[in-house]
Amino acid sequence: MPSWLRNQLSRAFREKDKRSIRMLNRVFYKYQNTLRHEEAGTAHGDAE
Repeated sequence: MPSWLRNQLSRAFREKDKRSIRMLNRVFYKYQNTLRHEEAGTAHGDAE
């Protein structure tokens, strides 16, 4: 997880900002999904 995202999540939890927590949670899962697709594409590219 990038440090900027970790910092923003920490702040949102500390301030109990539910709206920001939800938005940052979506960002995190989208980021994770993107990384997985990139890794899968790289692994597939190596096999060719």
